[in-house]
Amino acid sequence: TGVLKGFDQLLNIVLDEAVETMHDPENPDSSEVQQRSVGLVVLRGPSIILVSPTDGSEEIENPFVQADSAELDFASLSEATYRLADQATPLGCKVAAALGVIEEAVERYGAEHVALSFNGGKDCTALMHLVRAALHRHETRHGIASRPLVSLYVLYKRSFYEIDEFVKQSVRRYRLDLVEKSGPMKSGLESFKADHSQIKAIFVGTRKDDPYSSQLSSFSPTDSDWPQFMRVNPVLDWTFEDIWRYIHEDGVPYCCLYDQGYTSLGAVDTTTKNPALLKDGKYQPAWSLAEGCLERSGRSSTSSSSPASGLPVPEKEPGLERE
Repeated sequence: TGVLKGFDQLLNIVLDEAVETMHDPENPDSSEVQQRSVGLVVLRGPSIILVSPTDGSEEIENPFVQADSAELDFASLSEATYRLADQATPLGCKVAAALGVIEEAVERYGAEHVALSFNGGKDCTALMHLVRAALHRHETRHGIASRPLVSLYVLYKRSFYEIDEFVKQSVRRYRLDLVEKSGPMKSGLESFKADHSQIKAIFVGTRKDDPYSSQLSSFSPTDSDWPQFMRVNPVLDWTFEDIWRYIHEDGVPYCCLYDQGYTSLGAVDTTTKNPALLKDGKYQPAWSLAEGCLERSGRSSTSSSSPASGLPVPEKEPGLERE
């Protein structure tokens, strides 16, 4: 028993003033029990059999949301990212190159004319962290006040609850001006352009090993029959392994679904845990995948046009680009 302090839809709950009641395992029918006070506890959903309030219930705000997703310190974030870029390692070189592309885009178009394509996938999450690092350095050098980063989220019909929650947390952490548009992609971009005509370039987390992306370059305009933007692809030459190595080394927050065996995220009805990560009856986390070419093994064929970069690619030529 205890006082309910918080919970989520997976039935993970937080109890305060909790009291544990223990029965004799060798005599389960015995009325004799032992109790001990355990204070504040977190109970994981899979271990909970029954929740039975004794004095009724009332809805309260989750007391942990604000602390968990408070705005990051962009100065510290930027310093750590550029320090990683200075390292003479394969990852350091890729981080440096990605930052260079971002810096070039900001100088070419202006900080007020760039946006981020973001939908909570790992690739655009890594990119979001990189963009914030570069923007902070740019703003500091030019004496510009930090501004919200315009971010486009083209919605799936049925998205994961965990993804939607992570996107909300990221809005707070990274000070995003999130613009949500309904698909399909092309009409979503048309609506975005109509509402945000000042945006000239969009940062996209596309990698060359994404479907239909092998011919892209760091700066690739949208196709002629699509709304006109410059697609900026800072992590184009990164691999699945690079993304996870960077996320871990730079301490980038990411969606919890990747801890549960998902390696590529799309709509709920076209996405499953990666069978390549099932070992001894348990799914390993995404970064445990030994072969990056199996990244999309949990995606059905109907989801091939929706990668993790933030903007899905059409079935033939990409207009703009969740993994």
